[in-house]
Amino acid sequence: MPRRPSGRSVKRHRSYTVDEAARTTGVAKGTVRRWIKTGLPVLNEQRPALIIGRELIEYLEARKPKKRELAIQQSYCFSCRAPREPAFGEVEIQPAPNGGGMMISLCGTCSTVMHKRIPAGSLSALKAKATVTIRQDHERINEGSKPCLNDHFEQGSQTHAKAPSEKRADQAQIQSLS
Repeated sequence: MPRRPSGRSVKRHRSYTVDEAARTTGVAKGTVRRWIKTGLPVLNEQRPALIIGRELIEYLEARKPKKRELAIQQSYCFSCRAPREPAFGEVEIQPAPNGGGMMISLCGTCSTVMHKRIPAGSLSALKAKATVTIRQDHERINEGSKPCLNDHFEQGSQTHAKAPSEKRADQAQIQSLS
């Protein structure tokens, strides 16, 4: 997917030729000429035609796609590349320690798993729009009330390694045989 031209490197109070504007924004000269035909203002009184930096920044900002706001029950499906409703109107919330949590749901169109961070304050609004199941986290070992019964490590541990005295005895046997 081609990257979008950025106006971050464009200086506001500088004027650019078509070639300079193309190099600064990272696009071809033909693209800048097409922008001029579709409405990018230029100074045509002299040659070469000049593009004012402020107007180039404004033109690029106007061309940016607007950010889509999702409804509280919607998530963005990366397979469909669009905001989607959860399948069967059901979502699952995995609580976060700071409140709120992660909303997990299936895409109603392609059944892909979707995730979305939900703040604690909007949980009641979500319950009004979808069926919410709150997933309980598994209890951590160090937070459990039952002690671990695996005490076989505390009993006399037997290893297969030999003590140094046993190694010397084995070496003496080998030497006596040879």
